[in-house]
Amino acid sequence: MEKILITGANGFIGSHLIDFSLKMGFQIYGLDRENQLYRNLSHYTNKLKFSKEDKQEFLGEYIKIPTNNKDLILLECDIKNAHLLENIIVDLKPTYIFHFAAQPYIIPSWENPVDTIETNVLGTINVFEPIKKNNLKTRVILACTSTEYGTSAETNKSLGENTPLLPIHPYGISKVAAELLSRQYYLNFDIESVNLRFFNQTGIRRVNDAPSDFIRKLAQIELGLIEPVIEVGNLDSYRDFTDIRDSIKAIWLAAKKGKPGETYNICSNRKIQIRNILNIILRYSKKKIEIVENVSQKLRKSDEDVIIGDFSRIKKCIFSESSES
Repeated sequence: MEKILITGANGFIGSHLIDFSLKMGFQIYGLDRENQLYRNLSHYTNKLKFSKEDKQEFLGEYIKIPTNNKDLILLECDIKNAHLLENIIVDLKPTYIFHFAAQPYIIPSWENPVDTIETNVLGTINVFEPIKKNNLKTRVILACTSTEYGTSAETNKSLGENTPLLPIHPYGISKVAAELLSRQYYLNFDIESVNLRFFNQTGIRRVNDAPSDFIRKLAQIELGLIEPVIEVGNLDSYRDFTDIRDSIKAIWLAAKKGKPGETYNICSNRKIQIRNILNIILRYSKKKIEIVENVSQKLRKSDEDVIIGDFSRIKKCIFSESSES
C-alpha cells in the first residue's frame, strides 16, 4: 500500500485532505504539533485531548495518537523538529508529502515574525532535506498562499502565477521563501515538487475567516447566547472564496498531474465583497442585529482591497489532462 504524509493534518485543509485520501486506498500518516486539540479530526480520534499515557510508541517515541481507522496514523511532530521529522520521513518513504503545516495567520506573523519564519521557512527545509539526503522518490505538494502577491493586488486584476510577488507582511514573505525553496530543491536536486497558491478557502470546520465567523456569531445570537451585535473588521474588501470540497479535488489533480517545479493557483476566479457575504448571512435571521465595523482588533496592519485569482493555468495544465487520461 502506498503511503502519504500530511503535515498540518489537524488543520482545515489537512483534515479535509485526510477525509478524501482515505477513500483512495492510501496508508495515511498525519503530523501535527504536540498536545493539540484534535477538533478537526475528532471523528477519527473520538476525543479532543490526549495525555501522555494515551499516546502509543512509534520509532521509539511516544508520539502516536490512537485513531479508529486502521489506514490513518496520527503522529505528534513539530516540523521544526528536524531530527524527528527526518526519522519519520526516512522510515515511511512516502509516495507523496503534502506539506500543509504552517503558521498561517497574518496578525500573529507581525506579533511573532521569528516563529513565523522558523515554522514556515525552516520547517520547509526540514521536509526537503531528508528526501535529498536519502535519495527518496517522494513528490512534495507545498501549500502556498495568495497573500504572496501583496501589493500586486492593487491593480484589482486577476492574479496569475506570473504576477510579481510583493507580500506586505511576514506571513506572505515566509511563504514566498518556502515556495522558492521548493523550486530550488527541484532544480538542484531533482526532487519533484508542486506549489499550490491557495486563495480564500471556506467550508465545514473553518475558523478565523469572514464567512465562518459571521455564521458562528449569528448562531450564538439566534440561541440567545450573546447580544445581537456583530463586531467586524473591513467589510469593503473583495476576496476570492473556494469551497474546500472543490479545492481538495484540485489538490489531488495537482499532486498527480502537476508539472514538477510548477506553481498553480487554487481559486474560483471570482470576487465577492465581504459586506455582501455578511448581508447574505443576515438574511437567515429575523432579529435586528447591530453591525459594528472596523473594530481595531479585527483589522490588519495592512490589507489588500481586492484579491482575485486566475485559474487558467491549473484549468489548462491539469483539468484538461485529467479528462484525457
